[in-house]
Amino acid sequence: MTASGNFISPDEDFMDEPLNPVVFGIELSPAIIGGLLALIGIGAAAYGFIKLVQPVAEVNKTLSAEISTKEGQLLSQAQQLQDIAKIQAGLDAAMARRREVYSLFASEKTMDTLLLDINQRIESSNASLKGVRSQVEARGIPPILVEAKLKGFTPGEKAVITDSSLGEGVNNKLKRETYAVQISGDYAQIQTILRNLERLEPLLLIRDFNVTSGEPLAETVIGANGRVVVEPKTPLEVSFQLDALLPTADADKPPEIAPPAAAVPAEGAPPAEVAPPP
Repeated sequence: MTASGNFISPDEDFMDEPLNPVVFGIELSPAIIGGLLALIGIGAAAYGFIKLVQPVAEVNKTLSAEISTKEGQLLSQAQQLQDIAKIQAGLDAAMARRREVYSLFASEKTMDTLLLDINQRIESSNASLKGVRSQVEARGIPPILVEAKLKGFTPGEKAVITDSSLGEGVNNKLKRETYAVQISGDYAQIQTILRNLERLEPLLLIRDFNVTSGEPLAETVIGANGRVVVEPKTPLEVSFQLDALLPTADADKPPEIAPPAAAVPAEGAPPAEVAPPP
């Protein structure tokens, strides 16, 4: 009996043919396919990082640097504002002390009333004599009383102090207005007037003080028993130069600060270059 159809030899080995697809002679087994997929995933991730993530990271880095710079500038500006506030507070305190010191000196306003102020001090020293005069006159006795009087008040020179007479530190910072003054009265009255002059608002200096005495008088006063008694009294006349000191600067304006002196180049060193004007 003869067999028909294709005859398959029993010597052929079906196991020699690959069970997986072959690419370029390489059988793509599941392990290889998994590795290839892993490599493809890593490459895609690297590509995405380079193309997408890395530019964003660079932008973030730049923005972070700019933010840090701006924060530093803000902190610097805040510190500068604090420094300016401290400097302004120091300036205000210094100006307050300046005005306080300047108030101790004379001013044009106080000098306008100086003659009136001195006259008031002299009249106040005579105030106690009014009661004595009235009591003596009431007894029909002519009162003989020594009264203080302003005999002379003559304005003199006005000049800025430059001769170091008050110390080198006040040269060109103070000016002097001089008045020749003559006052008469008894010892107690003149002593009181001079003390009152020291209490005047402007800073005054008395120099070239001279005292001359007149003829003794028999002054009529009221004694301890209420009777009119006669006491000897020697009138005095004093003359002196009265100096009023006034600042040359305005108390409300800060003093000008001289710029620092330019550094002197060492011998043999080339002169410093001067930038051309803009």
